[in-house]
Amino acid sequence: MKENTIAHKRIVNQQIHHPQLQQPEDVVKYMVAMQAQDYAGAKWAVGLRMQNASDTIVEQAITDGKILRTHLLRPTWHFVSPENIR
Repeated sequence: MKENTIAHKRIVNQQIHHPQLQQPEDVVKYMVAMQAQDYAGAKWAVGLRMQNASDTIVEQAITDGKILRTHLLRPTWHFVSPENIR
């Protein structure tokens, strides 16, 4: 497989190119876990992967507990959906 094909598949599969997801919690659930050490950058990474994103929408999903920020995989912060916390 050519490098440009690999790169294209990667940005499509990571919902960066033409994202289809509508809600921040859907993004996190789709990705399973997202590195969230840098809080502002992590919110941007979620918003980048959804349609019609805003900081307020992503922040509200975190506030409402639809996205959890925890030390899930190693001693760094990650976003994870409540369904995947265990």
